[in-house]
Amino acid sequence: MRKIRYISAVVLVIVFIAGCSTGKKALQKGDYYKATMEAVNRLRSAPENKKAQQVLTQSYPLAKSTILRNIQNALTVNRTDKYAVVVNEYTALNELAGAIFACPKALELIPNPDQYYSELRTAKEQAAQESYNLGVTAMAQKTIQKAREAYYYFKDADNYVNGYKDVTSKINEALFYATLKVVVSKPITSSRYQLSANFFYDNLMAQMSKVTGNNFIRFYTYEEAKNEKLNQPDQYIILDFNDFSVGNLRDSKNTSEISRDSVLVGTTKVNGVNQNVYGTVKAYFTVFRREVISSGILSARIIDAYNNRTLENKNFPGQFIWYNEWATFKGDERALTDKQLKMTNNSDAVMPPANQDLFIEFTKPIFDQTVSFVKSYYAR
Repeated sequence: MRKIRYISAVVLVIVFIAGCSTGKKALQKGDYYKATMEAVNRLRSAPENKKAQQVLTQSYPLAKSTILRNIQNALTVNRTDKYAVVVNEYTALNELAGAIFACPKALELIPNPDQYYSELRTAKEQAAQESYNLGVTAMAQKTIQKAREAYYYFKDADNYVNGYKDVTSKINEALFYATLKVVVSKPITSSRYQLSANFFYDNLMAQMSKVTGNNFIRFYTYEEAKNEKLNQPDQYIILDFNDFSVGNLRDSKNTSEISRDSVLVGTTKVNGVNQNVYGTVKAYFTVFRREVISSGILSARIIDAYNNRTLENKNFPGQFIWYNEWATFKGDERALTDKQLKMTNNSDAVMPPANQDLFIEFTKPIFDQTVSFVKSYYAR
């Protein structure tokens, strides 16, 4: 999209980049516009700066004549965007005048800088018509790429003249035809897990549109496509949990002998005096672990809706293991650490989450992989 220079932006650039430049270097390089703006900026802070005064008196007439010549050349040469060029050049002329009017010393040196607001209004009308016509021509070619070009042409027309003709409806029409329309299927499972599959799908749809960063891609549910009478999408994304299991139980136990040294085990008398006796205590410690394993694979296929050709096919695995651990021991409990002793208070009666929740848990890593895949594929 074409950018029109604004004086505020120019001044900021000059302040932060040009610094204390008088514009002399820009003048020597033939950049008369930049030289004029730098000289004016220098004169704001240092009105008596002789170099800046000299540059301004030299560069402004040259900048004005150069810009007017550019306008004439653009109108003479048969180019499709000639009025866009004219708008930019008249804008530059008005920026120069505005900068001079805002600097007392510059205005003293250039008492009557020329302004071209009437010419700029006329050029904007002509540029709006020019961009509008280019948009109509591009739309007539009926391709996504040309529709995208048309969208920007119509936006340009609206920027030149707000609400020009029926440009608002043209922008919306171009955006529709410029957009890659992708219908995403909902993965279907047994009724027992469909609620969780729907939860996965709804979150995925909400996230997919955010990650592409592309205004020209839209993801539809089947319901949205039907309600909007989208008879011909461009692509389908087919999602299917083609292999999953929920709630597989696995029990295990592990027994180990543990001991602790220097534990007080009793007392004895030595020469009639009671003395503590320290020794090693032992216990057999058994850890029981119950795992509930849920896992599955999501298949994601991108299909060309016009010829049913598979464009991409990926499988994304996911797994979630819920577990509960408890323990028993035989022997001296003083051999156990605090953590081990705490485990002996755990119960084997702790229930795992409901199967619907287990389904959601194993799909979390699948969700992340799918979002990454969509972002990568459509970033192309």
